[in-house]
Amino acid sequence: MSAANPDLLVESPSDHSHWIDSACFYLSVPELRLHGIIFYFFRPNLNLLTGGPIIWDPSGQTALDCLHYNFSQYQPIPKPAQKFNFEAANSLQVTTLEPQTRYALTYAFGGLEFELEWQATAPLHAAPTSTSKQDDPPSFHAEQAGHMTGWLKIEGQRIPVDCTSLRDVSYGVRDYAKIYPGAYCWGSSGPDVFQTLSMGREKEQKILSGFLQQDGETARLVEGVRRIDSYSQYGAKRVTIDAIDALGRRLHAEGQLDDGLLFSGNTTHTVVWSFTEWDWNERQCWGDNQEFYPAPTFRRMARGEISPAELSTIKQA
Repeated sequence: MSAANPDLLVESPSDHSHWIDSACFYLSVPELRLHGIIFYFFRPNLNLLTGGPIIWDPSGQTALDCLHYNFSQYQPIPKPAQKFNFEAANSLQVTTLEPQTRYALTYAFGGLEFELEWQATAPLHAAPTSTSKQDDPPSFHAEQAGHMTGWLKIEGQRIPVDCTSLRDVSYGVRDYAKIYPGAYCWGSSGPDVFQTLSMGREKEQKILSGFLQQDGETARLVEGVRRIDSYSQYGAKRVTIDAIDALGRRLHAEGQLDDGLLFSGNTTHTVVWSFTEWDWNERQCWGDNQEFYPAPTFRRMARGEISPAELSTIKQA
């Protein structure tokens, strides 16, 4: 499969157990501080489909007390299946209505129901990728700005959904045991969107990839930093992003993070997944911040042995 056709499942080019083919859709209801992801990935070499919906608000921060958590680890890959045409054992159904443009997502299990439609507002934007060796399996990662509409019902309460959104798609070998501290962020005002990936143990992290969609033009970020201005118990509380894209345009955004969900669906690392309010171009918009840590490092923070501000002092974080 080529990067031009990311909606099809990729046949694994090797027998590597860490080969995955993944997708994620985001949704939010800002007035309720409700945030959610529909995140799943295929592991063809293990015949596993992992994932499902996770919904949270400030009332709960873990899989045990958030509004809904069904990141199912051990589902067989349905036959036949495409990345955006399948029905999982946990009832999640994804249907392509228009390739790379419109998708239907439905679910009904364990106190949560939803009927949602995701509509693209821009073309897919692929991140630059590289491999360390010529014989490494290929990899691909891309984001696409969009809009999510529909409804969800939690324990009988029906909630309308009408929000800016993002989807990301990827494939390749992901050996999460090698992960380093960093953050994945995005914000959207509707027509304008930004996304960044940064890594580092310091308060100021180098932006490695991302894009800026503004005034009808999209370009990749060529340089930039993400700075942590203040901390919460488990990571950043306020952040500032300064970057420049390939067209020479400057991105400056300041984010206020909710405490977020402590996501440990990948056991080698922990993600603090936060609904985020951005001040961008002198206007308020919404989005997402994912702060990720190696699991041993996060356990030390959770036990109170170190604070997030002391991360740079850990040699093997």
